[in-house]
Amino acid sequence: MSDPGDPIGDDPVPQKSQLEGVTAVVLTHMRPRLAGDVVRALLEVEGFSGDRIIVVVNGVGGLDDTELEANVRMVRLPRNTGPAGGFQAGMQEAFSDPTTEWAYLCEDDIGLFALPSPRMAPLLKRLVSPESSISNLGAVVAYGRTFVGRGAHTVNVVPASGPAGDFSPVDVASWGATLVSRSVFEAGLLPDPRWFFGLEDFDFFCRLKEAGFTVVVDGEAARSVADQQTSIGRDQAFEAERPNDAGEAWRAYYHARNSIELVRRHGRPSWYLWHLAYSARHLQRAGSFAERSAIVHGLMDGARGRMGENPRYGRRTGEFDSSGSVPMSAK
Repeated sequence: MSDPGDPIGDDPVPQKSQLEGVTAVVLTHMRPRLAGDVVRALLEVEGFSGDRIIVVVNGVGGLDDTELEANVRMVRLPRNTGPAGGFQAGMQEAFSDPTTEWAYLCEDDIGLFALPSPRMAPLLKRLVSPESSISNLGAVVAYGRTFVGRGAHTVNVVPASGPAGDFSPVDVASWGATLVSRSVFEAGLLPDPRWFFGLEDFDFFCRLKEAGFTVVVDGEAARSVADQQTSIGRDQAFEAERPNDAGEAWRAYYHARNSIELVRRHGRPSWYLWHLAYSARHLQRAGSFAERSAIVHGLMDGARGRMGENPRYGRRTGEFDSSGSVPMSAK
């Protein structure tokens, strides 16, 4: 989803009737400006009506415009429950409306990626085309990954341009901008808050597939952001907007810890050895003592089966101000 200020050619804003049955869920924590940009794009570029946009505020934050908040459905959680708890609450709110057939889950920084714009109406049209017949469809992700036989290690999937449908099966994905079917919700499949942060999205998609649902990547979207799915590409996308992964050493704790839980729930015994090997490499490449400490602590807690939020490891800066240099305090 691009910045709403970007030119979108001569294509008109999609009519709201094209989006019937879809409710967008924007999850945000300490990123009012970035979340505001995503909501404005949903309204002005994608064509959603305000009553079809749910903004879930994970403890701290909101939108950068009180009038904008008044025009959408705000769900404020009393504390930060991580992406797992936040998207669980968002899905429950979205599907509480019996007319919602799809929940469009959006992270608050998705506007930094060059997704097709507008995306939703063309995507829905392609989903119902004869070329895209998909059995038991559970979710359509904007960029997806597959396991490659080396433990929980995955690689990005970028399908070649093909027929009008252009959807390819994947194993897992980051939340990004994901379309989730009502049938998933009715099967009782929701993000698990015990994961809090880190691979909670992988767990969700693994459970979908284990329940018999199909998860596919939208090839058009995947190709448009392929360059931004590398480490260098992600850093360039985040530059001047929000801290990159290296600037948030606390992330290493949850990745190390939750990778062990991913093995327990969805892997094989050999995955433990792969995880130890990858962890040793991450320790060697760690850019700071804080990151190395986070990895070791994560491995220890993972071995003990500890889950949920660890207060020692959490976000301090959500986004930068308009100059790209001074951290912006959460509103």
